[in-house]
Amino acid sequence: MPKKRKSRGRDKGKRAGRIQRIQCSNCGKLVPADKVKKVTVWVSPVKGPLARELEKQGAIIYKQRVVKYYCINCAIFYGIVKVRAKEERKKKEPIRRFA
Repeated sequence: MPKKRKSRGRDKGKRAGRIQRIQCSNCGKLVPADKVKKVTVWVSPVKGPLARELEKQGAIIYKQRVVKYYCINCAIFYGIVKVRAKEERKKKEPIRRFA
């Protein structure tokens, strides 16, 4: 059976043996740590308009860092990763995302 990518879609490198599996934040699927897509988002406990008003008054609003891990299927569905043509897949430069 032909394989689509030389690396089989993973970033294992020279590490030997099995790699820890991480659970997808969306669907719960167990995915190898080198294949998972990691997304870091800063979340504020205070909503937008209220936060702007408080910041005008000089209040400091702390934001919490939330790290989410997505399997490839969920990452494509949410637009974190784009499906690329065969020639574009061979390029080594990273994909630019607009968040």
